[in-house]
Amino acid sequence: MNEILEAIQYSAQSMTIVTGLVILFLIFKSLQALILAYKDNKTYDDMRKNPDKTGLGKFYYGVITAMVSVMVFFLPYFFR
Repeated sequence: MNEILEAIQYSAQSMTIVTGLVILFLIFKSLQALILAYKDNKTYDDMRKNPDKTGLGKFYYGVITAMVSVMVFFLPYFFR
């Protein structure tokens, strides 16, 4: 648990303006993709059953960009 707190503190202290902007951009794109994915589909099963797979693609795009934003946040700790 201490190592996780240390990683969060170190990454937050090492963040630059560019890193913060990249993280905000990735979070924005993730939320935008998830909102578009659930616009026509109520659940994940509806996305899978829908013949138009754009909702499913946007869902996965949102999940991937969310994971990338977390990785970008922890990059300073990984390179330490």
